[in-house]
Amino acid sequence: MVGATLVVMAQLVRDGLEVVMVVAVGGMLWAAVTRLRRGDLRVYRCARCRRPTSRGYPRCRHCGLEQPDAT
Repeated sequence: MVGATLVVMAQLVRDGLEVVMVVAVGGMLWAAVTRLRRGDLRVYRCARCRRPTSRGYPRCRHCGLEQPDAT
């Protein structure tokens, strides 16, 4: 009897955590779509070739220019 109760409680905890994760991911997606629709998201562009690039890398992957504000 105790083992069955423990299994049921474990399933309820797992299901509760899954619901929390789905709500969190949904909230992040909702926020991103809202910012995109308002125009708050800007694309970082290389100073030389003006192509979209990542600030996470020190050099532009297209033209090789050292990015001044790379993180």
